[in-house]
Amino acid sequence: MSSEEKKSHGSEYNNIGKTALHTAIIFYGFSMIFLFYKQTGWSGGAVYESDLPVHIRMIIEDGWYYSLTAFVYQALYQIPFVLPDGAPFGNLAIAVFLGLCGTVSVYLTACLLRDLQGNRRGNALTAWHLLGGLLLNLVMPCYIRGIADGRYIGMESASIWHNSTYIVMKMMGLFCILYYGKLEKRYRHGISGGEWFLFTLLLSLCTAVKPSFLLVFAPVMAIFLLADLIRRTPFQKVFVFGSTVFAPLLVVWFQNMILFGRETGNGWEIRPGYALSLHSGYPLLSAVLSIFFPLALLIILPLISRRQLLADRQFLGAWLLAAVGFLEVFLFAETGDRAGDGNFMWGYSFAILMIFAVSLTKWAEMGKGILREKRISGCRLRIGAFVFSALVLLWHIYCGIYFYTNLLRGVSYYMWD
Repeated sequence: MSSEEKKSHGSEYNNIGKTALHTAIIFYGFSMIFLFYKQTGWSGGAVYESDLPVHIRMIIEDGWYYSLTAFVYQALYQIPFVLPDGAPFGNLAIAVFLGLCGTVSVYLTACLLRDLQGNRRGNALTAWHLLGGLLLNLVMPCYIRGIADGRYIGMESASIWHNSTYIVMKMMGLFCILYYGKLEKRYRHGISGGEWFLFTLLLSLCTAVKPSFLLVFAPVMAIFLLADLIRRTPFQKVFVFGSTVFAPLLVVWFQNMILFGRETGNGWEIRPGYALSLHSGYPLLSAVLSIFFPLALLIILPLISRRQLLADRQFLGAWLLAAVGFLEVFLFAETGDRAGDGNFMWGYSFAILMIFAVSLTKWAEMGKGILREKRISGCRLRIGAFVFSALVLLWHIYCGIYFYTNLLRGVSYYMWD
């Protein structure tokens, strides 16, 4: 078979795979709409239990504009129709909105994987990117019965279906990360006023939905900008790029007054380990199993290519996000009515998605390197590491699919086992 024929067959198989995966992603999107609609009707008990009805009531009944999503919910509830089951049309509209956000997150994750791969094929998404995007929006912690209160509660995950503000923040955070990646490559030569404004707007909107993304992103961006300044990047370029977080920080200040004002009775304090131990008697083991696949790659990869890894800003950046996020979860706790909610967890949840993405990319590169080897005996260590990490990844995927299919059946997201 000639090289042209091989390319033709490869393109044909890729197109078939892409069609199948687009279908699977759309099906996943409709399943989320079903799930979220069921959650809007929750009024107690452990069937389709979710934060969503509380978020809706906080704006529709209490008028508490705690998040940008509140304005969306308020607008959707103004649609003057009643569904056949007697529910307001706003319930279905909100479910469709959140299902769309979840579906877009899959495609944005696929775009992230494409960019992490080096954008070798232009802007085209391959079947592998789409598959990775879908799987990374389904993976859950590797679960062992008895280490935590449930498959989600007491562990840490980027795949969350019960908290509507996180679902929207996750989508907006991915937009921010993708655009940051484009600007970061060329900001040293200057960015235009339009680019500065668009990135500031994206960060502000994401923060207005939920401040958690900015709380992990801004410190890591500051670390990289400081490193560039030390390497003699002009101060003006560094300052202009860094100033994109000023407006979002004002949004955080405003949200802090709403969430932790004196009249709320809520606050926050430094209380090391409290949030992690709320729902697990083994918080360290839970933390390890929550990110078992990325952690395995973090240990394995330096044994294979340490120098190349240290030069990879994307890999280092993702793990810095995770380190900052985990430090926030470990150190800080809320007081008052929110004391047991663990709301400092959300930024770390997003960071987990990032370390899974960079780890999946490195894992795929390891597999390609093994296939290129002419002598198997020379890469037994890599083969063993590849197979082991593959089994761990499958464990994550199994736990995610098990968790999600049970959510669709109405099982509570607490999922006591």
